[in-house]
This record gives sequence, C-alpha cells and structure tokens, in this order.
Amino acid sequence: MAYEFEPSHPALVTALLDRLAASEEDLVKVWQRLWLDPGYQTLDDALRAEVDFLFAYELQEEYGSAGVVTLEESQHLLTATRPMSETPPAAWALWIEVNGSLQNPIVAAHLADVLLTSRTDSSPDHAVATVNSYLSVAADGHVSSEHVALSLGRANSIARSRAMAEELAVRDTMIRLSGTFAVDPDKVGPALTLLAALSVPPRGGAFSEGERGDLERRLFALGNSYFTLVDEVFDTLARLAVDASALEIAQRWQVNQYLGLAEAEDNGMRKMHHAQSAADLAGSYGLRDLKGTAIVMMQSIDHDSMGWQSAVIDAPLSKNAFRAHLRRYRRARNWEYALMVFLASGSPSGDHEANVRSAERAAVGSIRALVSRTTYGTHGLPERSDGNFLDEEVVRNESFRLNFSGILLAHELEYVRDRFEPPSTRHVADWMAASFSSDPTLAEHFAESLALHWAGKFSDSARLAIPLIEAGARGLLLRLDEPLYRTQRGNSPGKFPTMDFYLEALSNRGLDPDWGRALRLALLSPGMNLRNRFAHGFDLSFTEAQSALLLRLAGLFCSMPVGMDESDLPAPTKSARGQLRRRPAWAWL
Repeated sequence: MAYEFEPSHPALVTALLDRLAASEEDLVKVWQRLWLDPGYQTLDDALRAEVDFLFAYELQEEYGSAGVVTLEESQHLLTATRPMSETPPAAWALWIEVNGSLQNPIVAAHLADVLLTSRTDSSPDHAVATVNSYLSVAADGHVSSEHVALSLGRANSIARSRAMAEELAVRDTMIRLSGTFAVDPDKVGPALTLLAALSVPPRGGAFSEGERGDLERRLFALGNSYFTLVDEVFDTLARLAVDASALEIAQRWQVNQYLGLAEAEDNGMRKMHHAQSAADLAGSYGLRDLKGTAIVMMQSIDHDSMGWQSAVIDAPLSKNAFRAHLRRYRRARNWEYALMVFLASGSPSGDHEANVRSAERAAVGSIRALVSRTTYGTHGLPERSDGNFLDEEVVRNESFRLNFSGILLAHELEYVRDRFEPPSTRHVADWMAASFSSDPTLAEHFAESLALHWAGKFSDSARLAIPLIEAGARGLLLRLDEPLYRTQRGNSPGKFPTMDFYLEALSNRGLDPDWGRALRLALLSPGMNLRNRFAHGFDLSFTEAQSALLLRLAGLFCSMPVGMDESDLPAPTKSARGQLRRRPAWAWL
C-alpha cells in the first residue's frame, strides 16, 4: 500500500521521534526503541514503513581514505531498505515538513542529510544547515564518541565537496575533540577517524602553523600505545608526509612497531607473524637494513616455541589390501619381470583430473577456506600465505597420494627383493639397456640407487635418485632438441636451467599431465619439495617410502628408449602391420 501524505502526519512523526530520541546516544538505539513503542505501533502501515525507511540509511567511513564519511543504505540483512530514487513524492513531502521541526540533534542531522543526499533539497542553504546540524551533534554531551566522529567526518566531507566556508569550523572542532578522545582508551578509534580527516589540508588552503606537527605527534602517540592501530596510523602519517624523507620516517616507524611486537612476544607463532610482517613491509619499502633485522629475528625463533602439534589420523588397512596390491607380481618368474612390473606402474600421484574433482568436493563448506592460512617449510619458516584455496586442496590431495604411493612402492621393492635374490648392479644396468634401449649411464646409476635401497640404505639411495631424475629430464629434452642452455648474461655465466624449467618444457612437449604433477609435487614446492630440501641441505635423510618414490620417478626417465636408433628398427611384417591398424593406440610404458 503506497503512502499518502496527510497534514497531521508531520506533527505526529516529529513528536514521536523527539520523544524516543531524547536520551539515546546513536540512531540504532533510537530505532530499537521505536519498534517497541506503543505509539509507533498505532501508526498505519504505510506511514510506519516510511518512518522505517528513514533509519535504513547510515553513516559509513571509507577506511583507508582521508576520513571520508558517506550516507549509505544499510547492509544489514534484517534492515528494510530501498534506493532513495524509489521513495514516493508523498514521503518526501512528509520529511520536508518534519525537517526543521525536530529538536533532537541526532535525528535532525540524519534527516537533513537524507534530504541533501537524495537531492530532494540540495540548495547551498540546506547544505549549510546540514553541516551545522552535525556540529550540533558533536556539541551534545550525550552522544557517543563513535557517532560524534562519524558526524564530524560527514560534515567535513560535505563541506569539502562543496568548498564551503564551514569547513574551517568543522576542522577546529575535529582538532579539539581528537585531542580529547586520544587520551581516553575507550575513544581511540573515534580519535583516529578525526585525525584521518585532518590529514589533508583544507580545500583550497594549507595547514595552519604547527598543525601538521601536532597531528603527527598525536598519531605517533596513538600508534605507540595501541598496536592494533599501527597500520591505520601509518596510512594517515603517509598522507601527512610532505616529502620522501618524512614518508621514510613513517615507514621505519611502522616496521619498528612490528619488530617491537615480535621482540616482546614469548609465543613463537605470534613472534613469527610479527617478524614476518615487519620483513614484508620493509621489503616493500626498500628498507634493507630493517628487512635484514626482521629476517634474523625469524631465523632465531626456537622451533619448540612455535607450538607445533601433529594431527595423527589412524586409517586401519587390512593386510589383505597389501596382498591384493602385490598380486600383479605373482606371475613374475624372475627379477627382470618383477622390475618390468615396477617400472610399468602408473603415476604415483594418480589421475590429476580426478584429484581436482575430489579436491573440489572437499573444499565445499570447508572452514579452512574462511581463515588465514600460512604454509611453513621443514626449515620452520613461512613459505606462502593465503594462496588459492582450491589449488591448495589439490596439492594436499595429491601430496597425500604421493606419500601413500611411496609406502606401496616400498612394499613392492621389498617383495621383489625377498622373492628373488637381488641381482648385481651390472646385471640390472645391462638388462635395462638391452630391454628398454635406455641410456647406459642412467641405467647404471639407477641400478646403484636400487641396490642401495635393497640394502636398507634409503638415504643414500634417495641422494643418488634425486640428481638422477634431473639428469634424465635434461637428457630427454636434449634428445628432443629443446634449446635448454642459457648463455652468459652480463656477469652471469652460461648454465643449464633448473628442474622447474625442465618440467615446464616436458609438459609443453606432451608429457603425461599425471606424471608432470607427480614430478613437480614430489620434487618442488608446493608439495613434498624433496629435491630442493636436499639440494639446500635441509633434509639429508630420507625414509624408505621416500626412497621408493624417488626410484619410481627416476625409473620414468631411466627406462625411456633414448639410446634407440630409429633407423635400426626393422620394418614390421604384413601381419604385424594389420595388427597395428586394428589397435586404437600405442604408448611407451
């Protein structure tokens, strides 16, 4: 039912609002009292709806700005709102009559601003009246400091946008109250709102003598007393800075605040967070000395003080499951056949597309998607924070598959060793070269790594398998005439690239995506990062499962026919050609 204006409505609404707002300190509380008031309940539905819509707008500070405050539609789900442009003319006629009659400064200023913002009355005189109404709110001792700060911020925004002379009066009030609020622990937020608005000079003017320095002193005092305000205080100081030197002073102050927080912390996790924040900020500002200080602090944090806890999940698995997995080796009559089965197994990380689908299902409704996440390396230092959640879920899923595959592969190698007498290194190398046309050098080193694993020297085996994988990948790309070598650039000598480049080049050359994921997640970061952890000396010992996994990855390259000369291949017989035509596809295993 649309509202229809009646001459009795303005006096009725004015008396109701003044009575309910007499002792309240902000508009929300006025609205709460309104809903419980019997007089409000007696209004007809259309008029009551229009009174509701008056409270559907609220002052909002644009955080990160120079204290800009706007009048916006409420974003609360339970608030009945509508755009100002959809308000019927009869309702505007009501509020024009009510405006000027209200005695309560909070409601009077709010209504005046609604009429100004909606352009129902955008005249200069009404703009002056609106600013003065907000100044009256600041002068009322019963109004909360939060509403006072927003009111003055709004008055300042109106005056600046219209180049009004009243801006200076607003600034004087903000300067006075910011000093009063800053010394009260319960009012530091409103004080910062006022200081943010004061951080830019008056429109068309400049700071008065000593004003900038006074504002800086107040801001530093706030930031030094309340660490939760450090970043917001810095943003305001940065706006006040007149040159690069003043900006650097503010930047160093912000970084030192975080360093001080880290230094005072006993909890390792919080200490690490503050030190990392200091390092990130110093790096972004180009403050190399402070970044070095923060990094040293991060490196010095004791591992035990971080409060790490291991989440252990028991997953009972029948021994028959392992027996069933090993059944494919039953036909093996010798170690050669058994190794053929081992080298023909699929990607240890599984089907990548299936893993993505599984991660998507697990990510739905996950609480971890709603919180900040930081991944720490085995060195105890943070590696990355708040990445793409779905990508992280895929990495977690496939890393779990890699670890479990490592356990199964270790059982397979143990089964082959126990069933057959382990052959000599020379026999394995010769067999691989003859059976697969493998590179003889790669085959020899693979045989050495395998012998070390069978002898229980898992770390020695892994330390040989890791560079063997990289050598195999590089050799395959060279065989494919991939331009790998990086010539000298300036003082940097010529060199071959690193493993991540090899994997990217192999993917571009058609490497099975499942194997590409297995190699990347096992060797690099994000993932198990076995190659980099070993290369940089963080992990020099490896488990049996890791050794078996690395052997399987090395076997991918060491069993490839890179030593085969295609010109020596005999032409297939007529019968063989017929069989080939009937086959849908051929692939190297």
